Amino acid sequence: MPRIADPPPIEEHLNACTMCGYCVPVCPPYRRIGFESAAPRGKVFFMREYGKRGLGIVDWVLRRRTKPDAEFSKAVFECTACGACEDVCMADIPFDGLWQDVKEWMVASGMAMREHEPLLENVRETRNIYGEPHEERAAWVPPEAVQDASPEEVFWVGCVASYRKQSVAQAVVKILNAAKVRYRILGGEEWCSGAPLANMGFGDYAKRVLMPHNVEAVAATGAKILVTACAEDVRAFRMDYRRWGESPPFSVLHITQYVERLVAEKRLAFTKPLPNLKAAVHDSCAQGRVCGMYDAPRNAMKFLKGLTPVEMSPSRGDARCSGAGGGFPLLFPDEARSLGADALRNAVEVGGQAIVTTCPHAEAHLEDAAKRENVPVQVLDIAEVLAQAL
Repeated sequence: MPRIADPPPIEEHLNACTMCGYCVPVCPPYRRIGFESAAPRGKVFFMREYGKRGLGIVDWVLRRRTKPDAEFSKAVFECTACGACEDVCMADIPFDGLWQDVKEWMVASGMAMREHEPLLENVRETRNIYGEPHEERAAWVPPEAVQDASPEEVFWVGCVASYRKQSVAQAVVKILNAAKVRYRILGGEEWCSGAPLANMGFGDYAKRVLMPHNVEAVAATGAKILVTACAEDVRAFRMDYRRWGESPPFSVLHITQYVERLVAEKRLAFTKPLPNLKAAVHDSCAQGRVCGMYDAPRNAMKFLKGLTPVEMSPSRGDARCSGAGGGFPLLFPDEARSLGADALRNAVEVGGQAIVTTCPHAEAHLEDAAKRENVPVQVLDIAEVLAQAL
């Protein structure tokens, strides 16, 4: 039998929970699964009860713990890593990092979800979540990419844009070229950021292997800025790495933040009118609630002629999760797709002809939901929209 790992040091946070229930209605898995074990309050109850187990005299003498059962583990992984519970918590419990730690505890105790394990193996073998050849990570780079040996910034592409949404990566290159930015693309030196893995319980590998390599690879270029079009990678470098004890010696910006800076510095202008289009702004959970970046995508869209942004309802901190994160679609595909369809229908309800997102992960998930649930709305990536206006 696998060794049961010691629980993470979260007892103080568990005791801080007042069981008020504010986190229950905002939890995406709870809204679809319907059992309170899927909600944060239910998970906290499970962990409190686990702490009470194994207190008999025999257990005390032998110093043994009761192994978390399948029900306990399933409840832990009923999570999209959306950050909504932390956002509404009246006790200020840092749930975002706490759930990563608890999932890591489950994995260390031999309770990983088998549906998630292939992604870890893919990253171990090929440094990307898809298991695609590592040497093809930069196969998308167009001939017009003007890279510099002494860059002012590194364009961090991410697994999704490297292998599945290459048009997003090419759009960023078009933006950087137009602004005459001195940039560099790491290619084979770029590995998975680890954010998706950490939210599936594989944080130990992300901390030990991926984080030190990635920080060193960027720092070695001498660049003072990392720019990415992936909200998950923004989360990794700005939030996860710092929580794990690393302090990257460079700034981390989403492409929308960088566009704001380039326009302010008069290095970039959007002069090509777009077809008249009402576009609903999708607040990615990783970039929005987790990293607190709400204004940059909206400000970037203001530079575009012909595009009219409309707000989802609710939006910003109250925005509904699309269901794309935390490996949730691998475990609960129907529920995840249903959450994505809800976001799409909301975009239609507020008058959007399209929904614009800041994360290739969310874009791919929403495209699948639109197709399978037959929701008549376009799904667009903000980087691609910006590049069309140049």
